[in-house]
Amino acid sequence: MKKLVLMFLLQLIAIGAIYAQGVQLKFITHNGYGNNLYLDNITVGNRFATDAAVLSINNITADTSYAIGSTPFNLNPSVSVINLGLNNITGSFTVTMAVSPGTYSSTKTINSLNAGIAAEVIFDPLTITPGQAVNIQVTSNLTGDENPANNTLNQNTLLLPGAIKNVLLEEWTSTTCGPCASNNPTIDAFVNAHFDSLVAIKYHVGWPSPGNDPMYLYNPTQSYDRRFYYGVNAVPHVIMDGLINPSYPYSNAPSLPTAYYQAKAIASPLSVSVMDTRISTDSIRADITINIYSPLSAGNYYLRVHAIERKIEYATPPGTNGERIFSDVFRRAFPNSLGTPIPTTVGIHNITITYPMDNAVWVDSMIYTAVFIQNDATKEVLNSAKARDHLVKNINLAQIPVNTEREKEFAPDFIQGVLPGKLGTFDSFAGTFQYQLFETDFPPAGWVVKNPDNGITFQQFTGANGPSLGGNNSVKMDFYSYNTSGQKDTLISPLYFGLLETDSVKFDFAYAQYSTTYIDSLIVLLSIDGGQTFPFTVFRKGGSSLATAPITTSAFIPNTSQWQTHSFSLSGVVPVELTSFTANKIQGGVLLEWTTASEVNNLCFEIERSVAGSPFITVGFIDGKGTTTEQQKYSYFDKVDYNGNQSINYRLKQVDFDGHTSYSDVVEVKFDIPVEFILHQNYPNPFNPSTKITFALPVEEFVTLKVFDLLGKEVASLINEIKAAGTYETNFNATGLASGVYIYKLSAGSYTSTMKMTIIR
Repeated sequence: MKKLVLMFLLQLIAIGAIYAQGVQLKFITHNGYGNNLYLDNITVGNRFATDAAVLSINNITADTSYAIGSTPFNLNPSVSVINLGLNNITGSFTVTMAVSPGTYSSTKTINSLNAGIAAEVIFDPLTITPGQAVNIQVTSNLTGDENPANNTLNQNTLLLPGAIKNVLLEEWTSTTCGPCASNNPTIDAFVNAHFDSLVAIKYHVGWPSPGNDPMYLYNPTQSYDRRFYYGVNAVPHVIMDGLINPSYPYSNAPSLPTAYYQAKAIASPLSVSVMDTRISTDSIRADITINIYSPLSAGNYYLRVHAIERKIEYATPPGTNGERIFSDVFRRAFPNSLGTPIPTTVGIHNITITYPMDNAVWVDSMIYTAVFIQNDATKEVLNSAKARDHLVKNINLAQIPVNTEREKEFAPDFIQGVLPGKLGTFDSFAGTFQYQLFETDFPPAGWVVKNPDNGITFQQFTGANGPSLGGNNSVKMDFYSYNTSGQKDTLISPLYFGLLETDSVKFDFAYAQYSTTYIDSLIVLLSIDGGQTFPFTVFRKGGSSLATAPITTSAFIPNTSQWQTHSFSLSGVVPVELTSFTANKIQGGVLLEWTTASEVNNLCFEIERSVAGSPFITVGFIDGKGTTTEQQKYSYFDKVDYNGNQSINYRLKQVDFDGHTSYSDVVEVKFDIPVEFILHQNYPNPFNPSTKITFALPVEEFVTLKVFDLLGKEVASLINEIKAAGTYETNFNATGLASGVYIYKLSAGSYTSTMKMTIIR
C-alpha cells in the first residue's frame, strides 16, 4: 500500500525543464534507390497564438552577390511576411522597410493574413548602386504580436559589378536507356529554344546492359570523370550549373524551366567567351577570354574546355532504345578532365588552348568548343560559353515544340536590367518558437549537409511545399536517381536554445515508394548536449511505413494531400533546470527542496539507509506542487557521488512512462562531515531533567548510545541503528532517575568512548 501511495505521489510531480547547452537535430537518410523524399517546415517549440514574421527579402540577395554591370538601377523590393501564429490575423497591420545609408523608407499594409499563410509585400522603388554596401531592415508592426524575436529582419547586402550568366546544362544519357529516349526530345527542344543563353553538354555512359553506346565507348574515361565528379548513377540525369537538379521526368512542363530560371536568376562575378579558329585541317585553336568584374570568394576555380559535336546521326539506332540522332555530344576534355586553374584577380585574362581534331570520327562542321568556369569547392558553375552559336540555325533536329506561354509561369521577372537575387537567409530566428521553412538559400545559415560519397544529397526543391506553413520550397532527397544503394546523407540543424519540456519538434515529410523492393529510410535523431551525442530517436521509418502516397514508378512530387506532419514532444527529453535547490541534513536523512522553471515548493527526503558511494536508494516525497497537468512522469534525485565525505553530488532525474529520462546538471551539496569519531560532553551539565548529547561519525556505522549508572547497570538506550556519516544531537530525558553521576557510552564499529554527566534534583 505504501508503494502505491508513493507511486501516486511520484506521478503527480510535473517538472518544467529548460536546456542551456542546446538541442540539435540530425536528419539521416539511407538510400535504397527507391523514390523521392521531401522535408519541410521544421519547427522547434510551440507556435504562438499571434505571431507575424518577416520571412525573407525575395529579390535582393543577402551578403555578397552580383548585378549586371555597374550602373545604378531601381527595383521594387519584394518581401515575404508569414503568419506563424495559430490564429488568423483579421485586422490590418503595416510592414516597413528602411535602408541605410540613405533615407529610404517605405511602409505597406497587409489587410489580413490567415494562419500559416505567407503574403508578398511590394515596396516602393529602391535605387541599388553596385559596389555600395547597405543594410536593409524590414519590420512587421502587428499590434499584440507575442513573438517579437522574428518581427524584424536585418539583411546586409553588397551587390558588386557582374555579368549575365549563361546556364550550363549537363546530361548523362545512353543509347540503351529507354527513359532517355522518351526524355531527350524534350531536353533537345529546351536547349534549342534557349541556345543563346544555355550551354549543353551530353555525356554518354555504359549502362544499362549491354552498355555498348558508341559515344561512351569512344571516350569512356573522361565521360566517367564527369559522372564521378557529381556522383551520377542513373540515366537520364540533368544538372544545371553544377548545383541544380531539375525534377524528373524532364518531360514535365515545370521541370527544365524552373531549374533554368533558378540558375539564370543569379548574376556572375565574371564573364567568359570562346572563339574557335581552324588552324589546320586537324586542329582547333580556342581563344578564351575571362573578364572578372569583382573579386572572387575563396574557392578552387578551374576553366574546363570540352570539344562538343553538335549533331551525330546514325543510319540505324546504335542501341536498344531506338534513338538515332544525338545532339551536343561530349567528345573530349582539354587539356584533361581537371581543366586549367584560372587567375582570380579582377581584370581581363586570355587563355588559348589548341586541340587536335579526330577527323576519323568527328564531323568537322559539327565540332565546337564549350567552356565553363567551375568552383570545385562548391561545384557551382560561375559562367559558361560556346563557340559557333550559329550552328543551331543549321540543324534540323526532330523536336517537341516548346510551350513558351506555359514556360513563362516559371520565369522570374527581370527588373531594370538586373536579375533577381536568391532569397535572403534569415528565415530562422532565435526564440521559444524556432523554425526553418527552406524558402531561402540552401543549406540555410547554420545548417550542415554531410554528403560522404560526394554524390546526390539534400537539395532545395521549388514547387512542393509542406502543409504546416506557407511557402514554395522544400528539401528533396532524390532517391529516384540515387542508385548507389546504402549511402547515408545527413542534414544537421543549428543549435536551438531556450526550449521547455512542454515544447515539441515538428516537421512535414512526403515520400512514395518506387516498389516494395527498394527500401529507403529516414531517421531523425536529437541531441540535448549541444551536438556531442544524439541519444534520442525522434523518427525512424522506411519503405511502406515512411510512405505518405501510393507506390509510383514515376519520380515522386507530392501534391498538397500527400504530406504528413510528425510531432515529437520534448517532455522527458529536455533536461531539468533547477532554479533553486537546497539539501539539509536532518534526523534520519537529508531533506531536499527545489524549484524548477514550472514548479515550486517541492520537497523530498533521502532516507538514511544510503551508503557511501552507492546510488540513491529511495526518495520519499513529502510534497509536490507542480504547475503543469502532466501525469505520466515521476521525478527524484540521484545521488551521483560522495566527495571525500565532505559533500554529495545530486541531480534531479525525471522519468516518464515511455522510458524517456532526463537529468538536471549535477549539484554539489556540501556537508560538515567530521574527519574523526567524537563524543562530546553533554549540555547542559549538570541538568534537570533533560540534556543533549552530541557525537560525530566520519563514516557510516552501526551506532549504539547507552546510559549506565555507576554500578554498570544500563538505565537507557538512546540509539541502536545504522547512522550515516555526520554530526548528530540526541536528547536524553532523565525523568524517574535519582540524582547522581551517570555514564553515557558511544559505540560505532570499533570506536568506543564514554563520558560522565550529573543529574541534580
